[in-house]
Amino acid sequence: MTTSAVIHEPSAPSNIKKLIHDLLNKKYRLSFLPEKVIYMNNGIEYYYIEVEGIDSSRFIINAYGAEAEDLFEEVHRCVICGRSICGKNEENKKGLIRYQADENRSLFAEANCINLLKKLEIAYGKEFFIQ
Repeated sequence: MTTSAVIHEPSAPSNIKKLIHDLLNKKYRLSFLPEKVIYMNNGIEYYYIEVEGIDSSRFIINAYGAEAEDLFEEVHRCVICGRSICGKNEENKKGLIRYQADENRSLFAEANCINLLKKLEIAYGKEFFIQ
């Protein structure tokens, strides 16, 4: 009988947060954000987003496993306070408010921040939200 050992390699730290912030700093726009993480047939979590550049180029970012959850939480943050507003449990989903900034872009705001978001729109117009 042969013996086998399971070797657990620690996963590398997720660079999802840095990736999303770099894209936004370079004027890319997150054009499509699914509302939930998908579980594939083999049970692995999967999440993707569509990104659009200022030159109308488009691409998709795919994430699997723990990175799928990291990507989901990073793109579902309140635009005002930055808190994660859509987590795994149902309690966090109640605070999710989708705010339509333009026909191609939705922003997310926490329930407590939505009034401030509306005031900014009144003061600066919809162009304030377009990067």
